[in-house]
Amino acid sequence: MITFAETGLYQQAETILHRVDPRLKIFSCLLLVALSFSSSGWIQLIPVLTTFVVAAWAVKPFSMQLLRLLWMLRWLLLFTFLMHLFFSSGRTLWGLSWLSFDGLLLGTFVCLQMALAVAASALLGITTSTIDLSLAFGWMVRPLGLLGFRTTEWQKIMLQALDFIPLVYMEINAFAQVDNTSDKHSVEVKQGRFHAWGKGLHRLIVRLVDRGDEIACRLMVDGDVTAGRQRLPAFLPMALLDQLFSMAVCLVILSYWLVG
Repeated sequence: MITFAETGLYQQAETILHRVDPRLKIFSCLLLVALSFSSSGWIQLIPVLTTFVVAAWAVKPFSMQLLRLLWMLRWLLLFTFLMHLFFSSGRTLWGLSWLSFDGLLLGTFVCLQMALAVAASALLGITTSTIDLSLAFGWMVRPLGLLGFRTTEWQKIMLQALDFIPLVYMEINAFAQVDNTSDKHSVEVKQGRFHAWGKGLHRLIVRLVDRGDEIACRLMVDGDVTAGRQRLPAFLPMALLDQLFSMAVCLVILSYWLVG
């Protein structure tokens, strides 16, 4: 889900969600995913769905990216829906024994749960840069450093992985476009299909190595994961926007509990 640009899914902007502390956004994303999958009925899912709608409205210029991500999952959602429709027990649909009315309701509910979880993760990626994600991850695992774990190295590895994913996607996509627009018959005659794919794979590996060297050199020079951003601001005391955001999350939890 972070493969739309060389910088990942992140889109730089000045929306409310962009200005919220990345640690709060990660906690909130995990909470929304947990609440979504733990919902026992439609009424409990309403607060989560309402939260997503409000959050999508807050990043309105990038809402189409959320729809594109869900469209990418259309076959998985359709497969999940059909499995429930055909194989769930319970009341039948239109008197047909092989169509389950309860499966129709359950399949729709499960697909909505999956879509909300993906959308929450996408909102996190759109509003949080890979650098902030790695810094927030480093902050969360910092207590493990007291036990001797090399948490700083984990942070660097995470940043490298987040940088590599968009690059791999772009390179594979570019290679596929070149392959589709070329004369396939002439390629097969002159150098063979395997040779052409081998050249593309070699180019991909070279670019990955170059990107790794670039990141490694930057880390060596800066002495940290980021250039000019050595740490996140203090978590406490929380800024006014972060306080309001936390209160909104608590309101969602309270509403979820009351309707359950």
